[in-house]
Amino acid sequence: MKRKLFLFTVSALLLLFSGYGCSDDDGLSDRDIQQMIDASLNGQWKIIPVEIKPDDWVWYEDEKEAYYRVTIDLPELKDYIFDEGATLAYYRFNQNAKTALPYVKTTIGDNGVPFTETYSCDFELGNPSTATFYLESSDAGKYDGNPPGALFQIVLIY
Repeated sequence: MKRKLFLFTVSALLLLFSGYGCSDDDGLSDRDIQQMIDASLNGQWKIIPVEIKPDDWVWYEDEKEAYYRVTIDLPELKDYIFDEGATLAYYRFNQNAKTALPYVKTTIGDNGVPFTETYSCDFELGNPSTATFYLESSDAGKYDGNPPGALFQIVLIY
């Protein structure tokens, strides 16, 4: 019985694959695939390194929120990139490692209580356009002094 089931399964698969390979469907031709590859290679991108120094962070606080932020001019961000392209931001650990924002890390504070920090970024069209980087803590705590400096990378794809 197992042998008959096995032979039936193999036969059905062979019939399916041979029939599909000979079908006249309107699938993508090799030329279509090559044109898509060529079009994607013709796309453009711009990589903008961003270094935030400890003194650059600005503390913001109201009755509902508390966080650090830094706003930078980003004149490279145009409306056609914003509307039809992609704006990406990365946290750079070093020259060989990065992660996409938001970057969330949990740390143990000096008092032994864990808290979570989140780095994030917003983009705004304008004249000039801007990028705002945020450093938020789950306990809405403030550093003694300034937060550490940070390296980021913005990638604009259009």
